[in-house]
Amino acid sequence: MIRHRLFVSFLIFLVSHLCLALPVQDVSHSEMPFRLTVTPEFVSRHTTNNMTLRCERNLSVQTKMVEISRIRILKQSASGWDLIAEKRDNVDFPTVTRAAVASANISGDITNVFLQATWDNIENDSFGVFTCYAMGFDVKAYPVTESSAEIDVHETQSLVAHAGGLSNATHSKLEDLVKWNSAEISELKRNLNRVNIFLDSLTQWPGGYYALLQPKTGCPVDLAFFGGTHKFHKIHTESQSSSDKSDIYSSVFSSKTLSSQGNNNFFNLEFCEVTRQFNKSNWPQGSFCIHKVHHYSCPSGFTDGRVYIDTENIDFSGDARNNVADTVHDPYFYFCCQDGGPASEPIQLPTSSPFLLYRYGGECQSIQGMSVSEEFIQINTELYRNDDSVYVTHPDVDRPGSVIKFHLCYYK
Repeated sequence: MIRHRLFVSFLIFLVSHLCLALPVQDVSHSEMPFRLTVTPEFVSRHTTNNMTLRCERNLSVQTKMVEISRIRILKQSASGWDLIAEKRDNVDFPTVTRAAVASANISGDITNVFLQATWDNIENDSFGVFTCYAMGFDVKAYPVTESSAEIDVHETQSLVAHAGGLSNATHSKLEDLVKWNSAEISELKRNLNRVNIFLDSLTQWPGGYYALLQPKTGCPVDLAFFGGTHKFHKIHTESQSSSDKSDIYSSVFSSKTLSSQGNNNFFNLEFCEVTRQFNKSNWPQGSFCIHKVHHYSCPSGFTDGRVYIDTENIDFSGDARNNVADTVHDPYFYFCCQDGGPASEPIQLPTSSPFLLYRYGGECQSIQGMSVSEEFIQINTELYRNDDSVYVTHPDVDRPGSVIKFHLCYYK
């Protein structure tokens, strides 16, 4: 029941944010004497009560102005720039031309000046490209005009479109909810207890901290994999030898797995990391490997090991953001492996979406309700004095010369 309540909480969050906007983005140079910001950073027609645009001094950029006579917030239109709010030094109160209210201060210390416009109700007029500028005088009383960068307050877009790890079919089903009106969404929220009918048939991924290598179908659909940032390792492979072209991979991986920049070649791995615990059940006993997550022990029943990949030495330019390798250059990739039973004896894992496990012991582990195919990634490593190495327990790998080949099992 605890597992069910967690999933219901997630669905309530999803339903409540179906029309969540993308965050504001600068669309021009940001190092300008004034800055324009929006609060909150994410704006939703369904969940945001009000929105404020605030123009103020950018204290990290020097200004020529010592006195302000006028400050304005403008919105881009087909004909140019339309006035939203304005404050003049000879008028007591700011003026607005749209469905907003304004407050301002342009007297006294210039570091404290501001103009802000607030929408109490989010509507079409709340979105678009905005900027602000101030008119005043420098120390010699010459006229000066200075402005902010432009910001784009996006029209609302679907949170579902930006949720990671969803299959195309799941995306399609959730996108249908975006078409619902407020009354329909409210009705769904009042009756979310019915979701338990679905939850009763859902098998969650086992507990512990670990990671899976991601196929082109994405991460498994499960609470454990939701909410993480993009995890990847861009391996700079051997790029100096024209005779050794050994970076290859199975068709279950994305076409972006291999890339090049000039004369440099890269192997791009993506990961599905579990760093939050929604399920405490143990893994079933079998023969396979998964990635170990830094600073955590392997799940119960696994032993750990590592594989060292000797990357390109000359002009290294790889990149990484993950918790399965220790460094970007010449990384150790950490693994958790188990041989708790024969691979031919089926074990139970979630079957709702495809996933990858590393082969261990020469045979892919059988999983109830899923077909399996043997796959691989083969990485062309440093040619000169190659130091590729394996330590203790590790997945099935081949190392013919300056190449390291991982054997994997793809389940669907």
